[in-house]
Amino acid sequence: MHPMDTIITRIQSPAYKTHYRQLNGLFHRNLFQGLYQGFGPTLIAGIPSSAAFFSIYEGSKSLFEHAQKSGHLQFVPLPVAHAISGAAADLMACAIINPAEVIKQNAQVSRQRSTSPRQRSHLMRALKTFSRQPTQLWTGYTMLVASSLPGTSLTFSLYEWLKQRLTAATDSDLTCDIQYQAKVSAVSAAVAAGCASCIFVPVDVVKTRMRLAAGDNNSTTSSTNVIVQGPMATAKNILQTEGVRGLFRGLTFTFLASMFGAGLYLGCYEGCKLYMAGDGGSSKTLSE
Repeated sequence: MHPMDTIITRIQSPAYKTHYRQLNGLFHRNLFQGLYQGFGPTLIAGIPSSAAFFSIYEGSKSLFEHAQKSGHLQFVPLPVAHAISGAAADLMACAIINPAEVIKQNAQVSRQRSTSPRQRSHLMRALKTFSRQPTQLWTGYTMLVASSLPGTSLTFSLYEWLKQRLTAATDSDLTCDIQYQAKVSAVSAAVAAGCASCIFVPVDVVKTRMRLAAGDNNSTTSSTNVIVQGPMATAKNILQTEGVRGLFRGLTFTFLASMFGAGLYLGCYEGCKLYMAGDGGSSKTLSE
């Protein structure tokens, strides 16, 4: 899904109208070049952040389920328990992934070209930029949490609810099939993530602008650094210059990327979990 993420970042960047869109309103070919720029940080940080996320999510969800079975926390509905579990897991995952996201997004919009035979890559330029002020690698963390935490909570609440409803309405023979359960998980995740992502596009745009501004600030050659604006000031500036439409940049691509990404991500996760739980041979339902 990295190419889709690169396109979304470029559409949401301040340089969209000047570098990625033609005068007639069509997309410029620059929008679709170098779609795997910044892939390294995503891969490196994505593995531990995903491991941390699902370890905390599954652990929290199990604690809620055991507490309810033992007669405690009966007043907490399952969707709320799933939302809390997703939020707790997301806080840790965001802390791990944020520096990689900052480097990735600055690499995705990098347009510099070196005349040196030893031409540096987009990623190396981004790394060198932030080596001057490594603390700015956490720029936009509050906005990441502000968008990701409620978005993740909503997504997993919808995901678990849809998965339960689809499983309950399925023939009992199919519920024991791992491939079918993986498909149910993929469809449930796609619908849930697609719906949730549309709500938080403005927060995502503000977060992207703050991260790119941090990269521009670090790469400046002047002695005076430009102050990176906060979330509210950034949102206000977007409204003044681009209107409400500017806050919803990349809505269509975000919706599609969230659907395909979450469906693939959680479908594979649930399928592999069931396969390993059954030693690759025996089939189990998701409830087991």
